[in-house]
Amino acid sequence: MDSVAPELGPITYRLGLGEDWYRIRLDEHAEADVKAFLDVMFDGLPADAAEQVRTLLSVRFATQIAAARARRGIEMLVPAPKPGGAALPGAAVLIAEVVIPTSVVPDPVEVAARVAQGSAGARTGVVAGSVAVRIDHTAADTEADGEDGEPESSTPKRIEYVVAVPNDPRWLSIDLSVRAVEGFDVERMIAEFDEAVAGLDWSEAE
Repeated sequence: MDSVAPELGPITYRLGLGEDWYRIRLDEHAEADVKAFLDVMFDGLPADAAEQVRTLLSVRFATQIAAARARRGIEMLVPAPKPGGAALPGAAVLIAEVVIPTSVVPDPVEVAARVAQGSAGARTGVVAGSVAVRIDHTAADTEADGEDGEPESSTPKRIEYVVAVPNDPRWLSIDLSVRAVEGFDVERMIAEFDEAVAGLDWSEAE
């Protein structure tokens, strides 16, 4: 879908998730960012032993990037790679712009109220001085998974913030998805994600 305001420039923001996260830009730099990620991950391993897994991960990243771009993604953050092919938690943060398809810019408060009404796991608030909605998609996802017989413990947790961009008709979506694995504290990651979003500011990312 074309933006209703194509003359608007990139949304500038800074989200401090810390050094445990790796940034994959969703523009023309995506391929180079993925290559750098995999170079670190497979550092020290024989090329022939790592080739099959590396190819599989490359394809998986390409699929995720295509899906993220379809959602007007700006960047994707994933757990930073560890040398030697060490396993990583199944987590990702997608940051995307949201364009409301209307010729009249709606009141952010009304938009937030409408979004909150449509989701039992939503609550409104303020982030970086802007109207925001925090949506816990997990309940709906758990219900859907339960119908297929998938154990609830393996259901991904998904928390999304939708924040009004100052002096701009667009919104910023900050969407965390994380799947529980043995020895990994999902709730702690969600708490750290909430803390990082609370510290969002509207300046250029470093």
